[in-house]
Amino acid sequence: MELRHLRYVIAIAEELHFGRAAERLRVAQPSLSRQVRQLERDLGVQLFARTSRRVELTPAGIAFVAAARHTLAAAEESRTAARQAAAGVVGTAVLGFVASAAVDILPRVVPAHRSARSQVRLSLREMTTEEQVPALLDGEIDVGIGRDLEPLDELRIESLHREPLIAALPQDHHLHHRRRLSMADLRGSPFVTLPRQRVPRAWDKTLQMCRQAGFVPSFTQEANQFVTLLALVAAGLGVAVVPASVRPLRQRGVRYVPLKDLDAWTEITIAARANETHPTALDLYRLLHDAAGAHET
Repeated sequence: MELRHLRYVIAIAEELHFGRAAERLRVAQPSLSRQVRQLERDLGVQLFARTSRRVELTPAGIAFVAAARHTLAAAEESRTAARQAAAGVVGTAVLGFVASAAVDILPRVVPAHRSARSQVRLSLREMTTEEQVPALLDGEIDVGIGRDLEPLDELRIESLHREPLIAALPQDHHLHHRRRLSMADLRGSPFVTLPRQRVPRAWDKTLQMCRQAGFVPSFTQEANQFVTLLALVAAGLGVAVVPASVRPLRQRGVRYVPLKDLDAWTEITIAARANETHPTALDLYRLLHDAAGAHET
C-alpha cells in the first residue's frame, strides 16, 4: 500500500463515482478501478459497494477513509517538518557563553532569536572560553560567545566588539574617589581574580597589564564567578580588573573606576565550526553577527 492508494480511495469516497474521481486524480479510469480492486484484495475487505448506477462506501470503507485522511495529514506534517528543519526554522540550536556575556549580550540575543525563529529551541550553556573550544569541535555546542579567542583553523571566529576593562575597588579603597585610574595606580593593592586554570586568558591579561605598568601583582584570593569575585572586593580583600559589562551586577561596597591604559580592553568573540553546514547553527551565528555588528578577526 502506498500513499497514492489512500488518495485514490479518498477521491472515490468524495465523488462516489469512479469516472469523476479518475478525472480529478488525472489517471485513467480503468487503471484507477484496477488499483482499487487490487487494494481490496490485499486488505481482504471490500471498500466500495458498486452497482451499475452508483458507488457506496461499505462500513470497512468508511473506517478506511477516516484512517487514510489521518495518515495523509501526518505524512504532510512530516514533509513540512523535514523541509523546515532543512531550512533551519525548527530544531535546537546550542549556544555556549561566558558568564559575563550573560549580563549584556544574552538579554539582546535571546529575544531576537525567539522573534526570528520561534520554532527553534535555543539551548544555553554557561562555559568558559577554554571549555567552548573542545565543545565546538565535538559538536556539543553550535556557537560560542567567548573572550579573546585566538584564530584556529577548525573554527570560524569573529569579533563582536571590544569591551573596556575597569577596576573594581572596595568602597573604602584610597583611590575610590578617582574618576579614572591607570594600572600603575593599583601598585601595592592585593588582587582578587578568577582561577587561572578556568580563565587563563583573563588571568594572563591582568598580569600583562600590571607588568606593563611596572609591577608584579599579588594575587591573594580567587573566585569562580564574578558575583563571588565582587563580593570579595566588597569585603576589602583586594581589587579586581573586570569587564565593563559586569557593572549591572551592582555589588554593594564596590566602586567601578574606568582604566585609561591603552591595553585595558577585552575582545568579545563568536565562534562556530569552520565546516558548519547545519542551518540552525548557521542561522544563530548570523543572528549574533548581525545583532552585534560584528567584523571578522
